[in-house]
Amino acid sequence: MTKLKVVIGTDHVGAHYAEELRDSFPEIEFIVAYDPAEHSAAIRDADAFFGWPNDEAFAAAKKLKWIACPGMGIDKIVAYQNIVDSDVPITNAPGTHVTSMGDHVIGAMVGLTHRFQEAFVDRQNKTWDTQKYASRITELTGATVGIFGLGAIGRAVAERVAAFGTTTFAIDPGPSDVPASVRECWDLDRLDDLCRLSNFLVIAAPALDTTRNSIDARRIALMPEGSYVIVISRGKIVDEDALCDALESGHLAGAALDATAEEPLAEDSRLWTLSNVILTPHSSALTPELYEMRRDAFRANLRRFETGEPLENICNKTAGF
Repeated sequence: MTKLKVVIGTDHVGAHYAEELRDSFPEIEFIVAYDPAEHSAAIRDADAFFGWPNDEAFAAAKKLKWIACPGMGIDKIVAYQNIVDSDVPITNAPGTHVTSMGDHVIGAMVGLTHRFQEAFVDRQNKTWDTQKYASRITELTGATVGIFGLGAIGRAVAERVAAFGTTTFAIDPGPSDVPASVRECWDLDRLDDLCRLSNFLVIAAPALDTTRNSIDARRIALMPEGSYVIVISRGKIVDEDALCDALESGHLAGAALDATAEEPLAEDSRLWTLSNVILTPHSSALTPELYEMRRDAFRANLRRFETGEPLENICNKTAGF
């Protein structure tokens, strides 16, 4: 009997993972190819690919039956039309990022409103200036939070901000669940209304044709003066030039971005230098728990693949999630 061949095309969940899989699945041949330059050769006779193949690698595959995205977002994979048009399913690992990303949003909100960025600089300079912060610290209680995208991350944010006594609204064209902490959830045609209301606008939506650049200069201008934007899901949804303009003018009091339109962020981006911006390198989810859950998710699906059972967490390639 011919062994199944599975390419481990990334060390995202740990370089030791391939050896763990070999111990757990002795009847499967695992091919380690972490370098994208090696993907085309490795995938040629493979039955499954764990990672993010590009169009060139996918075109080299002769008998591929499954692409396993290690994380949640499949946008890097469905960016290639030959993969979208094929009948090869893509699975992902939903839920593994939710807790840490929900926590990150709360940390960003508190950090921005309590001016932790400034306090860090003061500490470095050994500056003790209490009056500098007088009436410049703001409270979350009573604020209105707008969540763009009420998926698992959006719901986690909604549940957490409720503890601060906020009023929360959301935009999602097809929410699977609306938490009691969300006063109303609207369709995309109410995005202007969400911007008008939001003291904090949390971007938790996927990057799709319907969401890209949807938070543009006009919609940022609709937001209350002194409000904040927090990007937790994907870049390219917020117009970063317009965001920087609003931050520099003082219309927005601050922003926090864990995802940007270009990654790594371009060296000449104003986001690097604005003092009222918290910038993290798409790292909000990267806890030990996340990696273990992602390893478990692939291991469980691999067991199904080996025994011919239906795969779980199959994505809609056309929709992009």
